[in-house]
Amino acid sequence: MKKLLLILVLFTGSLMAYSVGDVIDKSIVKKLHLKKDKLYLIDFFASWCRSCKKELPLISKIHNENVVEVIGINVDKDEAKGKAFVTKSKVSFSVIYDTDNKLISLFDPMGIPALFYVKNSKILASHIGAVKEIDKVIKEEVKGL
Repeated sequence: MKKLLLILVLFTGSLMAYSVGDVIDKSIVKKLHLKKDKLYLIDFFASWCRSCKKELPLISKIHNENVVEVIGINVDKDEAKGKAFVTKSKVSFSVIYDTDNKLISLFDPMGIPALFYVKNSKILASHIGAVKEIDKVIKEEVKGL
């Protein structure tokens, strides 16, 4: 019986993660300041992530070109380390520091970097892990969203 309960708890936790097609809870929409009818790219990243170091300048470029509104979520446990990384990377979009990992745990990606396209509180698409030439990929994908 105890094993069954443990299995149910483990599966229930993973079922709560957001995935493509899901609608984000209103409290998260408010925390991220998401506006109706606007496309967002939510980018989960950390200072220890090698791929994030490569992708952040490309994602900043996309944001600066007004291709899509980017919201960064830094998941470093140490906020000072996260802020230093953001500054060093010359990030041009707004960043939320998720030191307690509450936001990332809701999305529960298999790894980072993790990108989620969101419009009208709905997750439209995502990328988990490194993507070669992510700026070009985003430009193409935004056309279809």
